[in-house]
Amino acid sequence: MYRDQNQCSFQIITISSIGVFFVSCKKKHMEIVITTTQKAKKRKRTNLSLYLQNFEPVKMGVKKEDGFLSKIMPPEEQEILDEMDIKVKKYLRGESANFEALRDKKLKGKLAVKEDLYGKSAKAAAKVEKVRFFFFLPWLMPSEGGYLEAEGIEKTWRIKQEAIVREVDISSSKNQYDIVLPDLGPYTLDFTSSGRYMAVAGRKGHLAIIDMMNMGLIKELQVRETVRDVVFLHNELFFAAAQKKYTYIYNRDGTELHCLKEHGAVSKLQFLKNHFLLASINKFGQLHYQDVTTGLMVGNFRTGLGGSDVMQVNPFNNVVALGHSNGSVTMWKPTSAAPLVKMLTHHGPVSALSFHPNGHLMATAGTDRKIKIWDLRKFEVLQTLPGHAKTLDFSQKGLLATSTGSFVQILGDFSRSQNYSRYMTHSIAKGYQIRKVLFRPYEDVLGLGHSMGWSSILIPGSGEPNFDSWVANPFETPKQRREKEVRSLLDKLPPETIMLDPKKIGNLRPLTRRKEKPNKVEREAEMEAAVADAKNSVSTKRKTKGRSKPSRRAKKMQEAVERAKRPFLEQQKQEEELSKNKKQKISEQSELPKSLQRFVSKKAAS
Repeated sequence: MYRDQNQCSFQIITISSIGVFFVSCKKKHMEIVITTTQKAKKRKRTNLSLYLQNFEPVKMGVKKEDGFLSKIMPPEEQEILDEMDIKVKKYLRGESANFEALRDKKLKGKLAVKEDLYGKSAKAAAKVEKVRFFFFLPWLMPSEGGYLEAEGIEKTWRIKQEAIVREVDISSSKNQYDIVLPDLGPYTLDFTSSGRYMAVAGRKGHLAIIDMMNMGLIKELQVRETVRDVVFLHNELFFAAAQKKYTYIYNRDGTELHCLKEHGAVSKLQFLKNHFLLASINKFGQLHYQDVTTGLMVGNFRTGLGGSDVMQVNPFNNVVALGHSNGSVTMWKPTSAAPLVKMLTHHGPVSALSFHPNGHLMATAGTDRKIKIWDLRKFEVLQTLPGHAKTLDFSQKGLLATSTGSFVQILGDFSRSQNYSRYMTHSIAKGYQIRKVLFRPYEDVLGLGHSMGWSSILIPGSGEPNFDSWVANPFETPKQRREKEVRSLLDKLPPETIMLDPKKIGNLRPLTRRKEKPNKVEREAEMEAAVADAKNSVSTKRKTKGRSKPSRRAKKMQEAVERAKRPFLEQQKQEEELSKNKKQKISEQSELPKSLQRFVSKKAAS
């Protein structure tokens, strides 16, 4: 839309193939035909731009002060623009800086470029968030998680892995595989928080780190002794392995960095990433917490319930839960020698446990062939399912994987009422004994560590479809990893922040009024009331001959009165001793010269 000096608005209607432009004049209600020469036929757009330089461009949707232009933009487009402005403001990093006061041109230019980048990133984020189309340009939409859906009488748990692989894309089909290493198993595994890397450990000493993005082997080594468990530390550069006698920490290149002898023969390892604490439970039932940044042993406690190989960390409050052979589950923190919670979950040894990502649900399995879902806010059972499980794991979207022998079952809560039902099943080769199941973060993949190697199967809807690059970035560069490591060390939480209800941190403690001391009259009244109650409590019933003499009854009465007076007399004696010590300190202070009295501490004087 253009306007000339006579307030006549022009709008281009068509561009003819012979070089004729048809322009309509809004004010005079007439059409103007502008012809071009044959030589300029190939440059019609250039000629039009040169011609339109004589006119003032009109910004659509803006009304001039003289009132000649009315609102031209349709209300739908105006609404979309307003919505975009709101979203852009949400993603902007505050108001733009004022560079007019800066004299340094170089600094001014750098800051201007940064402000421009911030504006572009805010617009890009707003576009990604938007779901509709704007001016017929499709924008990237966030992914949405989905589940298997059955039609008619079909059941989702009857769908096999072969049928799923045939329907998914090529990159997803690569996540279904089997690695067979029969001489080194059984295997256990662990993923990084981003799901990019996997560490596997064979019982007979095989350790390996694998890049799951390209299925490339980063490093493998043979330690030539028993390995019971493996766990990543704060990133993929370091991992800990629980070996035959001690726990060892290795780097990504397979170099041994530390030997943690104080942990003993560890059966299970867990890492608390927010506190940089390595937790372990050994075969003697000793629970250890060690700070991997300083090397200090933060906690060393005896559980008193024997050895255990069932150990998990609650992601909500970082409390460590242990399953014991007497059917109980205990919850621990590194600053308490006694368990925070001790609950009886099964009538037999606990074989597995796992926590929901929200931290409010816990699943336990026992040898009594029951799987129970617990509400940790009330410590009560929500659901009891029949079946035995050697290992359990919750996915990011709340699916529960259970395994026993060579059979895997996935349960789902699709009604959002904590009522889990069968979702998928899978059986590996007969004779393979599954040791561990673990969902891969941000992927619809379930890892299986078994006696003949490890496998991976597809579980639609198990992983979070959209990752937050500030929390876990599968595509992070080495520079981003270093920055994240420094930032996480600066944000490291002290062990004292681990508690059952972390919401208490930062809140004010409720005000409790101090009890006022009773005065002398009130104390005497209380003592008289206690003496009267003691006299009334003495039985006056006549007993056998020789046991109801008046002297005996008087003696019993006297003993009851003395017992009633004793607490009051002891309290009075303590108060007198306190007042006597206070007077003595005051007298000692008064004996000092005036020049030295001001150096006496107030606490000592009080």
